[in-house]
Amino acid sequence: MPDNTQNQLTRAIKRILDVLRVLAIVGLILWPLAVAAMTVGQSSHPESWGVDIDVYSGFSIDLNTIAADITESVGVRDPIIDGKAALSIDTSSPTALYVFTLITELGGVVALYILLQLRALFASLVNGMNFALENSERIKKIGLVIIVWAFVNPILQYFGGELILSEYSLHVPGIQLNPAFEVSGMAIFIGVAMIVLSGVLNEATRIHDDQKLTI
Repeated sequence: MPDNTQNQLTRAIKRILDVLRVLAIVGLILWPLAVAAMTVGQSSHPESWGVDIDVYSGFSIDLNTIAADITESVGVRDPIIDGKAALSIDTSSPTALYVFTLITELGGVVALYILLQLRALFASLVNGMNFALENSERIKKIGLVIIVWAFVNPILQYFGGELILSEYSLHVPGIQLNPAFEVSGMAIFIGVAMIVLSGVLNEATRIHDDQKLTI
């Protein structure tokens, strides 16, 4: 790829990151304000208020409890179905909304931090600083944050889901919902790969600096 085309692509990505940075900051500010407005609406009209929130939950469905003729008609040997899924729950509980908002805001802050590091990285590349220790440090920070969040987020999702589901009443015989915990192996792999890449770039920067001194 010619240098001119590569520079144009790098500048274009930086502009996109600039826009995403602004949108992320605005979203982090407006989302709590929207939640506050929802809470005011709930206090004014509690009978008609409700909001959809996402919960990562485990589920168990006992077909025999729901309807005995289901297993007979389809010939199911094991009438219990269980698994994990992201569920969208319609609730009017302020507590559930607050917990969901807190988890979402924390995830947004993490995403904004990664976005700022990426923007600083591409800003450095635009300025011609391809071999700079700051760039490898930024990539390392991104990798570390991804790994830490890969472990912290499931914990928040689990305990947050427990609070949300406790506020949500599901009176359906044979169907049970419970908070679920699952660590993303892909996120950990990406984080480790970023740290390894940081080390490679750090070594490349050292070699580049040594060559400059030799010349």
